[in-house]
Amino acid sequence: MMLRNAKKEDIPFIIDGILEIEKTENSNSYNNLFGTESEETKIILSAFFNDEENFDTELSLNSFAVAEIDGEIAGCCSKIFTNQDYYRNKGELFPIHLSSDVLKIFMNNAQTLPDSRAISENKSFVEYIFVSKFFRKKGVAEALIQKSIEKINSEKVYINVFSTNDYAIEYYRKLGFEKFKEVKIDENPPRFYPSAEKLIMVKKIN
Repeated sequence: MMLRNAKKEDIPFIIDGILEIEKTENSNSYNNLFGTESEETKIILSAFFNDEENFDTELSLNSFAVAEIDGEIAGCCSKIFTNQDYYRNKGELFPIHLSSDVLKIFMNNAQTLPDSRAISENKSFVEYIFVSKFFRKKGVAEALIQKSIEKINSEKVYINVFSTNDYAIEYYRKLGFEKFKEVKIDENPPRFYPSAEKLIMVKKIN
């Protein structure tokens, strides 16, 4: 297995991974928030990742690492720190890359959601941990998480996971993560996300 920083040719794999993680019963979180179909959503996310002035968010290429096995991409994950620069950088993406109609829909939808920023800010997160179905049970996720942790200077690292994803929660527990806080992110039943709550998990690393 080879671990490396993500490159532009990895963007389609990363986007597919993100949309798989964000999958809802009939769609995905980004389709729901943007009011778009999957192909348009992929074009929007691709614009985010190809923006050479977009740094240090979970939708920025420089935040991602990928794993390769036998020359094929096996998995990916991102590493972010949620300081003021993170929120500013992420906030600038939407008005730049969304059409006026999609931006209006997104803003209207986002305004209906609970604000969890106070709980999440100023923390190091490993986000969008995804492994291709062809390479699961091979230690890929653990290797990617460990690679990300090695680059973190904070005392603790955090992971967001949808509260309904029992498999992922148990997996992260086996890697030493514990429950930090359960946070409401949507209505119940959820309108946009796979779950009405997310679980923030934490692990002490330094």
